[in-house]
Amino acid sequence: MKKILFIILSFIILIFLYGRYIEVNNFKIKEYTINNEDIPKSFENLKIVHFSDILYNNQYQKKFSKLVDNINNLKPDVIIFSGDLFKKGEKYTEDDYNTLKESLAKMDANLYKLAIIGDNDQEYLDKYQEILSQSDFKLLDNENMLFFYKDKIPINIIGLTNLENIKDLLETSVPYSYSLAIIHEPDNSQSLSNYNINTIISGHSLGGIIKIPYVGGIFKNEGANKYINDYYKINNSELFISNGLGYYKFNFRLFNTPSINVYKFKAQK
Repeated sequence: MKKILFIILSFIILIFLYGRYIEVNNFKIKEYTINNEDIPKSFENLKIVHFSDILYNNQYQKKFSKLVDNINNLKPDVIIFSGDLFKKGEKYTEDDYNTLKESLAKMDANLYKLAIIGDNDQEYLDKYQEILSQSDFKLLDNENMLFFYKDKIPINIIGLTNLENIKDLLETSVPYSYSLAIIHEPDNSQSLSNYNINTIISGHSLGGIIKIPYVGGIFKNEGANKYINDYYKINNSELFISNGLGYYKFNFRLFNTPSINVYKFKAQK
């Protein structure tokens, strides 16, 4: 009996140490093909790298250079950050702001670097806007951008802080067939799927912190109560969720490695 208890206790300790010191400090790359009949032919093989939820503190500083190198090695056409650069309630110094600015500036995209506002970023909004601007990220704060690539037919990229004027952002002076929405909280996808939006990308859920095989993430965050895991089909929209790079209260993840997403477009027209 004592031997069994020792084995169980040792297993629990090893699992804890793995989640606390190993998995949370790594990250992996998840690759997806977005295969949609509305993608213009000129966008064939376009590569988007999507990352989210850095939730920066001084423990993250060591990981930033590795993140930048991995993103740049992917040679993205577009980089998208879906919010939460900051962690709510954290005290930051000018050195922290400069580190964030320098690291984000080193990220290299062939065409665009785009970002939206996360819920934690609202507390530091002025600094957030300043850092993005000085690191060549274009902030889409309830804005859309017609993105032309090798042809006269664009796609519509929509960055949402809330859902107040979504209908206006879908109406453009130039016709398009494919739309991509960037949101922070994935539960908003249910409302977005009622509109003509092909693809939604999001973050915020952190993958549920701990993932159980065949169950998925088990810790729910406000704004990610329904949609936690990597992928969902909602009506005619596809939802891809980045499980993020940081953590909230406790530096721990289990069976849920921090990650960045890579999307490669496959046109059918």
